[in-house]
Amino acid sequence: PIGGGMVQFVCPIVKKLQTIDFTDPGKIKRIRGNAISCKIVSSSMAARVAYSAKGVFHRLLPDVWIHTDVHTQKKHGCGPSPGLSLVVTSESTTGVFITAECCLNTTERGAELAEEMGKRGACLLLEEIQKGGCIDSSCQSIALLWMCLTPEDVSRIRLGTISQYTIETLRLLKKAFDVEFKITADQESRTVMMSCLGTGYRNMAKAST
Repeated sequence: PIGGGMVQFVCPIVKKLQTIDFTDPGKIKRIRGNAISCKIVSSSMAARVAYSAKGVFHRLLPDVWIHTDVHTQKKHGCGPSPGLSLVVTSESTTGVFITAECCLNTTERGAELAEEMGKRGACLLLEEIQKGGCIDSSCQSIALLWMCLTPEDVSRIRLGTISQYTIETLRLLKKAFDVEFKITADQESRTVMMSCLGTGYRNMAKAST
């Protein structure tokens, strides 16, 4: 709420994108994550979040590792706002990464316990995995946008439950790029196959001196 944080994004210059055929979600083989605390008095809060989340994941698979990252304003120069968050990612046998994240909830009754937040973050990831597909619901729209910008060839991707945000994105992509997606429902896996023909967009920008 007080602000003061900063995110630095670095990306190399890309001339063109490649078509994709991302249709096999595979089987989950490992889970990795970070429990992050900023400007919180007790340094054990992040460890409690990680321990609670691992307790949920260990019922399903043994290869789980969640790192604790504790920041203080004095030692690390973090922002003035206190916060606690959890980011967890699953990796499948075919190289599919599904991610979920959550932050500490505060209500009129006060903030939730660290253990409750850890379980909530773990359940969010399990819900994303249960939906199926090769990408989590928060990244569906950006994946479809990149498919529109690929060379003039067919790209395919398998999605789980399509979010309302993604539906609005499809309408905007139709208006902006005149690209329509072919949507094929897979009743067996309860997923959706999305395919489109790219526009052949190329980055013609040159560095200025």
